[in-house]
Amino acid sequence: ILPEVADALSSGRPVVALESTIVAHGMPYPQNLELAKDVSQILRNKGVIPATIAIKDGVFRAGLHPDELENLAKAGEEGRAIKCSTRDLPLVASKHRHIMSSPEENTQWGATTVAATMRLAHAAGISTFVTGGTGGVHRGGELSLDISTDLIELSRTPVVVISAGVKSILDVKRTLEVLETFAVPTGTWKSDEFPAFFSPKSGVKSPVIFENAMDVASAYLIGRELGMVNGMLVAVPNHDPAGQNVETAIQEALQEANAAGIEGRDVTPFILRTVAEKTGGASLRSNISLVKTNAEVGADIANSIWDLSLGGSTKEWFQSSQPQISPQKHRVVCVGGAVIDTVAKSSAENEMIIGTSNPGKIHHSDGGVARNVAEVLGRLGSKPLFYTAIGNDGGGQGILTRLENECGVITTTESVRVAEGLSTAQYLALLDHNSDLVGGVADMEALSKIPIPSVEELKLHGVDFLVLDSNAPVEAVTMAAKNGVKAGSLVCFEPTSIPKARLLSNSNEFVECLDYVFPNEAELFAMAGSSHDGVKPEEGKESPDEYKPLRDAASKLLSRMSSDNPHIVITLGSRGVLLASRVDSSLSPEFKHFPANIVPKIKSSNGAGDTLCGAFIHALLQGASEEEAVRFGQKAALLSLDCAEHAISP
Repeated sequence: ILPEVADALSSGRPVVALESTIVAHGMPYPQNLELAKDVSQILRNKGVIPATIAIKDGVFRAGLHPDELENLAKAGEEGRAIKCSTRDLPLVASKHRHIMSSPEENTQWGATTVAATMRLAHAAGISTFVTGGTGGVHRGGELSLDISTDLIELSRTPVVVISAGVKSILDVKRTLEVLETFAVPTGTWKSDEFPAFFSPKSGVKSPVIFENAMDVASAYLIGRELGMVNGMLVAVPNHDPAGQNVETAIQEALQEANAAGIEGRDVTPFILRTVAEKTGGASLRSNISLVKTNAEVGADIANSIWDLSLGGSTKEWFQSSQPQISPQKHRVVCVGGAVIDTVAKSSAENEMIIGTSNPGKIHHSDGGVARNVAEVLGRLGSKPLFYTAIGNDGGGQGILTRLENECGVITTTESVRVAEGLSTAQYLALLDHNSDLVGGVADMEALSKIPIPSVEELKLHGVDFLVLDSNAPVEAVTMAAKNGVKAGSLVCFEPTSIPKARLLSNSNEFVECLDYVFPNEAELFAMAGSSHDGVKPEEGKESPDEYKPLRDAASKLLSRMSSDNPHIVITLGSRGVLLASRVDSSLSPEFKHFPANIVPKIKSSNGAGDTLCGAFIHALLQGASEEEAVRFGQKAALLSLDCAEHAISP
């Protein structure tokens, strides 16, 4: 899903799907590209985001970049676009998926028909679709049983389709009878006669008249509330003056197609080309005109669906209260750093020598504590909303695209701020031959611009857990924590580093907001204001009081946390995890130690703590106890410890 489209969908703004067959096969280049751009602009002028549906090199796409749209427009004439109905979707995707990232001139496209576009649009969460004309029952269909898949898809996919009616080469009356049999709500836009694509008249009475966009939107939403899975067909008459001449040419072209033995999916392209030749281009101009008209109507319908969804206006049709469609809920919001991580690790064969160059490997990956936690939550299926700041560069956009497309993390225009004049944050980590961190350098200026979710936004999204790292300024992180408390969210804090942990813990109004804290040993002592270095016992000698300094520091921090039931999840590296909890303010804290799972060989410890944090929160969302969540987090962390290429194991 194109980031622009994903942003609109995640924030509940209107989106209209557009088919790709009309671009690849419906008309010649460059008129097809010009029409695609014009239709997109019509939608944007009405506050609607366009999303062209297609298959590119085996990947289903909802929304195309301008250069991709131009490539698609040329692909039909160059033989690089296959016309795809619903049945073809898995076949085409499977055939071309191995061609990932092919050169532009070799890009293979699946151009989706009305049926395939409906299916993919619904999968992407898009409810409104604008096209030229829809398929139907072919003439003589009562004998051949040649019926378009468009009708089948309308019976099983809840998308509003706005078209110029049934293509005039088909049997309009029998098509409407089939739609009635399939229980598809069908009507005409401000007319009592069902249109025939080029002509506003077919001689067949329309089942219903839609007088305005609210009529369509209300009927669609009521159908959804009733659990109806069918779509809707809104037929918009084409009042272009050339209509009747084109209709005459169509009848002649039909006879020629029959004589030439042209059948099935090849009929429509043949008819359109032949009619264009016979009418001197009048059919092409009329076709362009009707698509633009459909886009105007479709935009109004999409906006009306959005308005009614927010306002809950359909409830008046029910005697009892019914669930209303509302903006997408995000049970987890992560606020903090998105960083380009560079990890340099010295060779395993040689111990690192400080002060000189060492042989080894250098690897680049996406990082940042909040980004890492969001990735874990996304990969586990919790669909977090991520607030961050990036530079106006390809590195930052790449991080967001990978989060959305590969990890299931949601970002919106409100949750991501582009810091003009700054580069996306970068972090360089130096690891020794044992994969332990020796030191690092951070360029994090862009993170000073991280936006903070308001109380209203947190309440709107129904946020259960607000996850904060310490990359934003102290004032901003504190404000975010306070907003979380006011919104009724549980506030979680991942300290990020010792200096930042110490700095934020100096603020009582911040610490008292916290419900869960995820420090390592050194970060805990920094937050508790302890000078203890966390010295480990000698190998082979286990001190019975080994964890007393940790318990003392955790108790001190817990006493400052105002939550009714605060918890501190302390990561201890090879010694496992210590869970500190205060279940009753009148009682002493409770502690439970979880030994580390045996790891044959650690490849990278860079994202293990963030993995444990994200997996812990995901487990709580699924109803687990804190102890169960720790165990689940430890298992997830093992995967990241075994992953050298990324901070978080895919």
